[in-house]
Amino acid sequence: MGEPAGDPLELEYAHGPSDLRLVRQPGPPGTHSVAATFVAPAGWAYDPPRGEATARLAGLLATSGAGGRDRRALARYLDRLGASLSPRVDPESAEVTIWGPAAPWEALLGILADVVLRPRFGPDDLARVRRQLLERQLQDGAQPGHRAEREMLAALFPSGHPYRSTGVGDRASLARIGAASIGRFRRAHFAGPGCMLVVTGPVPLDRLRRVAGRLFAELPSTGPAPPAVPTPRPAPREIRIDLPGTAQVEVRLARVSIARADPTYPAAYLANEILGGSSMLSRLYARVRGRDGLAYHASSQLESMRWGGYWEARVGTGPDRWRRVVPMLREEAGRLVHRPVPSAELATMRESRIGAVRLALESTAEAHELAVDAAYHGLAPDYWRRWPEVLRGLAAEDVRRAAEAAIDPTDAVTVVVGPVGRR
Repeated sequence: MGEPAGDPLELEYAHGPSDLRLVRQPGPPGTHSVAATFVAPAGWAYDPPRGEATARLAGLLATSGAGGRDRRALARYLDRLGASLSPRVDPESAEVTIWGPAAPWEALLGILADVVLRPRFGPDDLARVRRQLLERQLQDGAQPGHRAEREMLAALFPSGHPYRSTGVGDRASLARIGAASIGRFRRAHFAGPGCMLVVTGPVPLDRLRRVAGRLFAELPSTGPAPPAVPTPRPAPREIRIDLPGTAQVEVRLARVSIARADPTYPAAYLANEILGGSSMLSRLYARVRGRDGLAYHASSQLESMRWGGYWEARVGTGPDRWRRVVPMLREEAGRLVHRPVPSAELATMRESRIGAVRLALESTAEAHELAVDAAYHGLAPDYWRRWPEVLRGLAAEDVRRAAEAAIDPTDAVTVVVGPVGRR
């Protein structure tokens, strides 16, 4: 099929059935595939009381059959089309993405519509995904990395906050969730209002509007209200969890941080990349892992979402090294807050991150991730086209001030999990 002209860094927005938001992104030049994601306000922040893990279960069941096809039939059909289907769930939203060749794009959207509107929750599939979540629950308690994340979120966010949980529930809540309750959850949250369909590929917008209007005509016209978001007020402290018999110590230095809509986000993004987001170019990698050889991994992450966010530095190290690592994390984060980044280092990281966007345009799947991100956060249609200009317009002092707002370790929580012994 011929590819409509267009820049993959320029999105087009339109309205679909029942207030479904349609987003079209031209495919990267020379690609012949399509990616489509349905995004719904169906993250684990919306789990019903006593039904914790409902969102996770619903997400895992997305590939377990839909419409007239059970799990095996759906897998065989996807294989014939050369397509793949994958779910994703986070605190705020749930996504289902289908990817495949461009020629049968209408058939691919038909599969996605079946997954959204006509999911199957067979007893064998439900038992299988329950087992998966039970295994994750065990990991959350027994593996240092998982346990550190769980303890970190619990320390940063108060009870009832959407970001406090990892969404896996507990054994009792899993036992209470059945096919009927998952079906009710899906019908309430996979609706028109608050949902979006993002399509990347050689699909004209007017044709996408017609096809989506037909395939998603049954979408409910009402959606869920946003959950309450209490204000987090964490107290700086150190939490140690002793896990005898494990081999590695996981360290987290974390604090509540900015939402994606915050105007300082681009500068805060650069600050985090310099500190630990961009692996081999970052300061944490160079000092903690590279120069001193104290860690198996060392990185940082700025998780900026709709309702807020958090920042964390993450290190995996040995039982005899973690006491040396913790002050290093604080020192490196503090250095970004109190000293402007040298111009050469800032320029190198800035161009690296601009280059990462260009590299994403080499494949439909990676370009599609940019489109989903922009669409979900309500960013301008030309947001990613203007991204290089935005980054190049940031001075060292802009980055320092953003670091002060987003990653200042002064009020951070430290979590240490592994064979650390008793206090």
